[in-house]
This record gives sequence, C-alpha cells and structure tokens, in this order.
Amino acid sequence: MEPQDLDGIPLVSKEEAIAEVRRWLEAEKVDPERVFTQTGDQVIRYKDLVAHLEQDTPDGTLLRFAISRGRVMKSERSRTLQHLLHIAPSPAARGGQPADPTSSDGTTPSA
Repeated sequence: MEPQDLDGIPLVSKEEAIAEVRRWLEAEKVDPERVFTQTGDQVIRYKDLVAHLEQDTPDGTLLRFAISRGRVMKSERSRTLQHLLHIAPSPAARGGQPADPTSSDGTTPSA
C-alpha cells in the first residue's frame, strides 16, 4: 500500500487494483462492455479500467481510491458485525435454552 491519500485511506497499489478488476472480469464474469461509470459524455466500460490503472490516469487514481475505500468499508462492516455477535450471544451460548421473557431474573421458571 502507498501512503494515505484522499480522506486518509491508504490506496491499494496499481497492481492490486488491476488484479481486483481482472477478478471482476474473470471470476465474477462481469461483461467487459458493461458501463462502469458515466459522467456527462464520458463513459468508462469495465474493459477500459485496466488501461486507466496502467496509465495512471485521473480515472485510474479514482478507481484505486474506490477499491481502497470499498475494502476499508467491508472490513469495518465485518468488524462491527463480529462485535455485535459478541455482544449478543446465541441462546446456546447462554446455556442452551432461551430465557423466559416473563421471568425477572432472565431464567426459566421451574414448575
């Protein structure tokens, strides 16, 4: 990774970004003719992304930022989900039986 850029997010390397785009095209079978983004008259298709990255165009830099930001957001979501799962353990983790909501101490009343 390179030094932090744009919003303090460390940018993925050009090689990592190219590998990610190739994964989209090959593993995820994204149609290379599909429009990736469009602004006014400018249209960038998936097949053009590797060239933008290789040539260090402004669009390539923006794509590296988007991939980098996406990775950070995915990792934060995963970390948050793990934290939430840790806070609220399953009934099995609490002893195997769900608590009776009518019981004041959270245990199942005995008969």
